[in-house]
Amino acid sequence: MALTVVFTGCFTVTNKEDLRKISSTWIWTGGKEKHASASSPSIMCREMFVLSLWFVCIQEGAAIRPVVTFNPNYKKIFTTERMTMTCDVGSTIGEGMDYIWYKDNSPVHNGKSYTIQDARTSDSGNYQCQTRPGEISDPVTLGVSDGYVILQTPLYVYEGDNINIRCHHYPRYSAGQTIFYKDNEVLIDWGDDAEYNIINVTRTTAGTYRCGKVVSYQYEDETSVSVEELFQTPTISVTPHPVFRNDNVTLRCETRLPPPRQKTRLHFTFYREGRMVQGFGVSDIYEVYNVQLEDSGNYSCEVETTDKRVRKKSAERLIQIQELFSHPNITVTHDVYEGDPMTLTCDTTLSQDINHKDVQFSFYRDGRMVQGFNSSNKYEVHSAQLEDPGNYTCEVKSSKNPTRKRSNEYNISVKELFSPPILRSSREGDNVMMSCDTVLTKQRPRTQLQYSFYRDGQNVQRFNSSNKYEVQFIEMENSTFTCEIQTSDSRVRKRSQDLRLPGSMFLYIIVSVGSGLLLLIIIIISIVSYKCHQRKSSANNPQPTPAFDMTHRKKNHLPKDKKPENDCKVENSKAKRKVRVSQDSPSSNNIYENLNS
Repeated sequence: MALTVVFTGCFTVTNKEDLRKISSTWIWTGGKEKHASASSPSIMCREMFVLSLWFVCIQEGAAIRPVVTFNPNYKKIFTTERMTMTCDVGSTIGEGMDYIWYKDNSPVHNGKSYTIQDARTSDSGNYQCQTRPGEISDPVTLGVSDGYVILQTPLYVYEGDNINIRCHHYPRYSAGQTIFYKDNEVLIDWGDDAEYNIINVTRTTAGTYRCGKVVSYQYEDETSVSVEELFQTPTISVTPHPVFRNDNVTLRCETRLPPPRQKTRLHFTFYREGRMVQGFGVSDIYEVYNVQLEDSGNYSCEVETTDKRVRKKSAERLIQIQELFSHPNITVTHDVYEGDPMTLTCDTTLSQDINHKDVQFSFYRDGRMVQGFNSSNKYEVHSAQLEDPGNYTCEVKSSKNPTRKRSNEYNISVKELFSPPILRSSREGDNVMMSCDTVLTKQRPRTQLQYSFYRDGQNVQRFNSSNKYEVQFIEMENSTFTCEIQTSDSRVRKRSQDLRLPGSMFLYIIVSVGSGLLLLIIIIISIVSYKCHQRKSSANNPQPTPAFDMTHRKKNHLPKDKKPENDCKVENSKAKRKVRVSQDSPSSNNIYENLNS
């Protein structure tokens, strides 16, 4: 079975407040020490025995401030009487420690207690004790009298105490009735009671007390009674300070008990704007988690003893919950076109009490993070593209606070700088001229564009200012062409769709051109035939024609039974065309010759 001891230590002071400030938690398991912070996980296991205790350790150079107590609890005694003084360090902690007693700053005894068995007037003086090593106690005064009557009061008198004032006569003497005075006013007239009891001492109890007693003769003694404050008027401390929204806030009701009254139990309560927010309890702490602006207000606390005899209330303290930073806004420097550098800024106003290094920013597009949290409130895009538009937001958070705030959406559009290129082709003789066409936005007319051409994925013309590329017609068979356009800084680049001219297309072009030429020849032949027909008609009805030179030809070489025939001949060449028409007739041998058309 594992044995785990959990204890709190070390403290070297005598009041709860200082103890709380320096206490720490330690865990001991199987002979190994381990410091456990507030965030350490709880140690949980079966068959585990957990012992919680307060452990006090005395470190070199530090000590618990001891307190001197008297028994009997009177500051004045007679000679021959006994007085025991104790050096109190609280509970049983002082066992095994070394103690030194001083009288009027001179050491007189070693040990936790110092007893004077048979007091003498020389025993009067200021006594102190000290633990070694450690602090020395406050001095207390013991008076030893050899008179007949003494007025005995307690060593310590605090608010709320019940005290006994005793008019004591010398031992072995008999005495009569007693009278008590305070500030020369009679408290109790002559009577048989030699003690005067005061219940629930207040600060008004302080004064000069005197008593008289008859011991053969009437004797009197007086002493001054001072009433000490049981605890200080409380004050409220706030952690952290200043307080920001969503902080976890701890309010502490701070007061201090004097060393002789460290065992006094106190109760605490807290108020906001006069209304109780935490009732009386033993905790001097009031915690508010995840504070909001409405938690601002005037806070106060009240401390009282368990018997409610002493009660004190703090002054009000204004706690103003601040915004760590304002609601962020996202801005863009200017209208954005393709290729432009784009900068988004997350603007917020920070509290003057916050360190800028503790604030971080992130950016989102359409709800998806595009830049994680860091110290920069800017998101930069080196070259905006058409895929960058969207609804942008930014978020601000603190590294020391759970507060997060997100801006409203800001719609950012990236405008097109130039349209996607279109590759066009046109025939120019034996070559084909390709043109890479686009439309540049009117708002950026001075933008310089560069063009490049590709054949079957291979670059055939590098980027330059010309949007044209010429290729021989015969080389285009079964090739795929594309063109690409970019800005001079290469930030924006777009490519056209493929332009493909397969072999069948080339054959189609050849056939089309050949068919056109054949049609032209047919038309020319038709025209010439028509002319020939007209000339034949003119031969049957001869008329003078100034444009022709006619001569007669003899018919004797023709058979008599054969009709005259017209003979047409067409010659075609690149330079000129010659048409010869001849007619064998009795009247003419050669009708047309050397006709240019």
